[in-house]
Amino acid sequence: MIKPILLLTGLVFLTACQETVLEKAPVTASKNQVLASGELKSAESHLIAPPSIRRMWQYPIKFMVPENSQVKAGQVVIKFDDKQIQDSLIDKQGELERAQKSLENLQQQEQKTEQELILAVAEKQMQFDKTKRKAEIIDQSRSENDRKKAQIDFTIAQNDLFLAKQKLTFQLETRELNLKMSQGKVARLQNEVADLEADVEKLKVKAPIDGVVIYQTNYEGEKSSVGESVQFGQAVLAVAVLDQMHVLAQIDEPDSGKIKIGQAVKVTLDGSSAQVVNGKIQSLGGVFREKSWQDKRRIIDAMISLDTVDTAVMRPGMSARIEVDIATPVIAAKTEERTL
Repeated sequence: MIKPILLLTGLVFLTACQETVLEKAPVTASKNQVLASGELKSAESHLIAPPSIRRMWQYPIKFMVPENSQVKAGQVVIKFDDKQIQDSLIDKQGELERAQKSLENLQQQEQKTEQELILAVAEKQMQFDKTKRKAEIIDQSRSENDRKKAQIDFTIAQNDLFLAKQKLTFQLETRELNLKMSQGKVARLQNEVADLEADVEKLKVKAPIDGVVIYQTNYEGEKSSVGESVQFGQAVLAVAVLDQMHVLAQIDEPDSGKIKIGQAVKVTLDGSSAQVVNGKIQSLGGVFREKSWQDKRRIIDAMISLDTVDTAVMRPGMSARIEVDIATPVIAAKTEERTL
């Protein structure tokens, strides 16, 4: 009875030890493989971010096309709240209406003043002509006082005519200046209204190409949603073409010498269900760089072409695990390298 119990205990102990060993066994590449990580990317993708609006730094999201939606070029994919711009637009439109009314009143007043001065010049001209004729009459029967009075009246009429003409000339000169100032104010306000109207339209961001909408994550790894605010320059979504996708892999510097263009690659895409796709090294970057500002390891980029693309499940941004076969000879591989 004791012996079977001891045997059972030993088996349980051995099984537990075996499970422990299996759990702690590290995943390492064989000498014929190079492991790397990467990301699935579209051959053509356009990031969508808030537009540049004067005196606007936070952009509340009002509408977003659902992720994975197929969109056409020119279709609105995201709308940002335009209340701030609309309020400014209403104020500026009211200011423009007042300036236009003021210009209209000024034009009428200037025209009225000009007509009055033209009539005044005509009256003074008649008075001048009349007094001139009297002053030029030679009549010995007239007294000396009458002749002096006629001469004085002529001089006064001459001065009055000169002043009337000067007033008309001054009015014509100032009229142009006043109208130009008022017209300039109206033109400036019209431009400001047009700019605000353009800003309202800019907040309705349209797709630049035909493609699929892919939401982008922020620095915290979260995707934006309707009602949230984003900052200027922050990519909210992307419109990507899914027909042509590739993987951009990051090869550690110690392994870079083993990588050649044309080598076979096994790509495992992370998702709800891991998908394995075969491919080849298409091109290599020309310079080494740090992996990130946090990770100072030096890496080189490698572009991997895929044999098949399943647009139903594959999306740009998916993480990829790379296994490069360095044992199989590369046949007819391109030796040309380019910077990614």
